Amino acid sequence: MIFIAFFAKRENVQPGMVVGCYAAPGAPALEIGLSTIRIMQASAPRLSYEPQQSKTSYQLSVRPALKLKPQADGHYRFEQTMGIGYFWALLPEEGKNRNRVRHPREYSGRFEVYASDGARLVYVRQTTSKPCGPT
Repeated sequence: MIFIAFFAKRENVQPGMVVGCYAAPGAPALEIGLSTIRIMQASAPRLSYEPQQSKTSYQLSVRPALKLKPQADGHYRFEQTMGIGYFWALLPEEGKNRNRVRHPREYSGRFEVYASDGARLVYVRQTTSKPCGPT
């Protein structure tokens, strides 16, 4: 039984599971398509991403390396930084006793992004029918 728990092939997260418009307080909205992420801020490049497994959870591997940086007005903006990319952890339903997704079915339409000041911003998929845009 232990062998199965450690060596069983885990199910992949399909890109269609994360498609949608996401918002986080004080940060630019993100429109996630099947292969790219569009940042809803002026002159922002599109990001490529791949949903993948980590050792203990699931995440989005996002490229190029853009990081949320605090601005003077208290909001955040994505800006180019060193590195090749980042990993954004997919989150289970809020209120669960853990902070990781163990199976793709547990993905709740939320993921976390850490800003350069250490702030943890949680992006949540929007359920309104309005177009994806600034928060």
